[in-house]
Amino acid sequence: MFKLDEDILRTYFRLEEYQRQRLWMERLWHPELMKWVKRGAPPPITPTKRIRQEELAKMGFDENYYQRMLEGENACHRELKELVELHPLWPHFERMPGFSYYLCGAFIAAGGDIQRAPTGSAFWKGMGLDVLPDGTAPRRIKGKTKNVERRIPALPHVTRVGEQIRPQLVRSNPFGYRLYLVHKKDYLTRYPEKPLMFAHKHGQRIPQKILYFCLWREARLAYGLPAPDPYAFDILKHDDGSMIRISDFYEQKKKKASQHVGATELAGEPE
Repeated sequence: MFKLDEDILRTYFRLEEYQRQRLWMERLWHPELMKWVKRGAPPPITPTKRIRQEELAKMGFDENYYQRMLEGENACHRELKELVELHPLWPHFERMPGFSYYLCGAFIAAGGDIQRAPTGSAFWKGMGLDVLPDGTAPRRIKGKTKNVERRIPALPHVTRVGEQIRPQLVRSNPFGYRLYLVHKKDYLTRYPEKPLMFAHKHGQRIPQKILYFCLWREARLAYGLPAPDPYAFDILKHDDGSMIRISDFYEQKKKKASQHVGATELAGEPE
């Protein structure tokens, strides 16, 4: 693994843990700082909760511990920002609407050792975005636990990063949103009997995979590693004028639906 990538991964792991501990302690000692949308106000301090606070304080989980977690989290945020700004992927993330240094660092940490992913498909697999032979996403099948080859799932932090990037790509990135609409519509056309949620998930998954491929390619090229084009362009020799590139995700202003995305029809714009 390249030194900068490893430093970002280590910092991201520390940040995740500081954040987890801080949120746990904040809920216990400072519930007034959290948002209570359904309740409208923090829950009352009951005698049981007070006993819990007292016992945890004896174990060292007190106000001082909370402050250390808060300071550690803020320090990791600063360190992550400094490291990310040195990474070759940052100029791309910086120009994509909806993405900050945090998501850039999270993506680099999730991607791990880019040298171990010689193809876009290999990178997808490491990020938990590969597909089964029938073209569906890997999943557990209820009632089938024996004599079934079970896929090793992506690491937990990789899955969490994907869950952060998917909605952000659709919600805040105009180009990603248009891709989402195109592929959601295509899924509904092919499978009208399937639930709408399936079409929504499919629509989110395709822009995510395209973005991941573009970022994988830019990282490999920046480190002087080979980065072949997608199969359709590298092997089948399709016209590369229809290939989506990372610069397409830079789009800041809304564009009319007449402009193409690859070879698919566009419709709609983000609100």
